[in-house]
Amino acid sequence: MKSGRLLPLLLALNLQAGEEAFVPLFNGRDLSGWVNVNCAPNTFGVRDGMIVSTGVPTGVMRTAKMYENFILELDWKHLRRGGNAGLFVYSDALTAPGVPFTRAIEVQILDGNSPDGVWTGHGDVFAIHGARFVPDRPHPKGWMRCLPSEWRAKPAGEWNHYRVESRDGRLTLAVNGKIVSGGSNCVPRKGYLCLLEGALNSEERRWS
Repeated sequence: MKSGRLLPLLLALNLQAGEEAFVPLFNGRDLSGWVNVNCAPNTFGVRDGMIVSTGVPTGVMRTAKMYENFILELDWKHLRRGGNAGLFVYSDALTAPGVPFTRAIEVQILDGNSPDGVWTGHGDVFAIHGARFVPDRPHPKGWMRCLPSEWRAKPAGEWNHYRVESRDGRLTLAVNGKIVSGGSNCVPRKGYLCLLEGALNSEERRWS
């Protein structure tokens, strides 16, 4: 994440003063500070100052540190249509038994929507593998999932900007400059940040 930045809210004085001193999660050279949980050695790599991922195999790479209160900003794009990826927050260190993903709250990064509208590609926030939260808007099927209030993502081949903010168990997602989804009473409310490879359509994608 060339511009991936994290602001722990332990620096509350900086927030109150409006001095958001972001620190990088990615140094632009290598994956120092990141842990490959269950992917192949070459699933994630660095090229031209960006994190690139191949799409195979399905799995996650996480931060070395845990976070609770933070603001995370990142840019991403799929290079082909139909790509599937994601950002996990409040993640466990290891995957859940028998599945390739960890318990976490997922911020969706998928190119495409469901025909019946029960999920969308970009902007969904939802709990997986035992995590819990209360969506800001009730899901039409009662799922523990917040659909975005509007579609703001750009298609494959173009960069998108996410701003994810966590404050005391409340999570919000802004897509390209506007908050569209979120939830409260997150369980867990502290954990690792993960980049997910979903491998729905094996491809290269880039994070900066």
